[in-house]
Amino acid sequence: MADPQTTTSTSTTSSTDTQPPDTSSTTRRPGGDSFHPGGPGEPEIDATDEAMGKNMVHEMNLVNGEDGGQYDLTHGVKYSYNRERELKRANRMDLWKDEYRYGHHYGDEFINPWEQGAFMKFDLKPGKSASAGIKAWLAGVTVAECNSAVVAMQINTFRKAIGDKKFDAQFGSADPTIDKGVTRRLVIKPGTDGTPVDGMVDATELAKKSVDGPGRDPNTGTASDEEKEALLKPGEWYYFYNHPKYLLKHPGGAWQGENSLYMGKNAKGERLWAGMGATDKTETTMVDEMVSAYNAPRDGEDARAIKDQQLQGPDGKWRDKKYDPAGGVFPDTVDANQILNDPPYSDIDGTTRKGGFLPIAGMSLNPSKVKANRDGG
Repeated sequence: MADPQTTTSTSTTSSTDTQPPDTSSTTRRPGGDSFHPGGPGEPEIDATDEAMGKNMVHEMNLVNGEDGGQYDLTHGVKYSYNRERELKRANRMDLWKDEYRYGHHYGDEFINPWEQGAFMKFDLKPGKSASAGIKAWLAGVTVAECNSAVVAMQINTFRKAIGDKKFDAQFGSADPTIDKGVTRRLVIKPGTDGTPVDGMVDATELAKKSVDGPGRDPNTGTASDEEKEALLKPGEWYYFYNHPKYLLKHPGGAWQGENSLYMGKNAKGERLWAGMGATDKTETTMVDEMVSAYNAPRDGEDARAIKDQQLQGPDGKWRDKKYDPAGGVFPDTVDANQILNDPPYSDIDGTTRKGGFLPIAGMSLNPSKVKANRDGG
């Protein structure tokens, strides 16, 4: 699960998504606004905080096999290791290539990441419909990771808010006449830059607040429980980091963190979070999941990464000793307190990581910008 994307927008326009949910039930279904969809190709949802936030919640549920979403041998967005595992169980390894670890869509809409040497970057082919492409990508089977999956959810929410006709005219059409005028074809990748939602997302109100004023951490942001209660809106995208040294123990691990959507509250009034493959998590259970992932022994994915990164020589000696389990640089096991309170660490790839909720990472679609696109010429 890749590091988070953080927005550098300085816009003062609100980028929050929905009103606080009804705490008498979970916030798991789209709808409830006054928008009335038009005909084929026209917008399906209104370009408002509430409607787009609710749709983001719905998109995450679909990816996780809920709200009518399908997750089986022929459907779903999946981590590479999950896809490989299910194909082994089904005795269908004819459907797998090691190159698919870079990203793969089982369809003909995209130039796949492994075909162009660009990790998790899916480029729509000329002459293909962008609206059909994003729907197919999310329906799967698609091999991806959590960052690109959330970007795809934002793209599909944007598509629904402006309509298929306008979306295809901008990002790719099956109509040759329309497609000739496309200058910015659909791309799905980690991070929103270069994608259809580039320039359509802003920092959430909580993200802005988290670095506003003395005593705030400028690298991660600082948010009190009271501020979360007041400012979090369902459908907003945030990030949870595992222990800062997770990648030292698990260089091939997928749980260095989780790109997560705030899903609203359950009947008990607890805040719920979901990521790709992680549903109905409170902040406590999200961290517990990370404790379990950290404390697991190294596996085949770690061995592959150690080999690919040449961290260990043929003689078994560690070329980079900080990855040596006996070197004392990283703990073999951690608990929730260590994930949340151990100091930041940056001696892996130059990225400073601090365990726990990362409020500064908060992003959401900006309704004013989406409306301007929808209503433009």
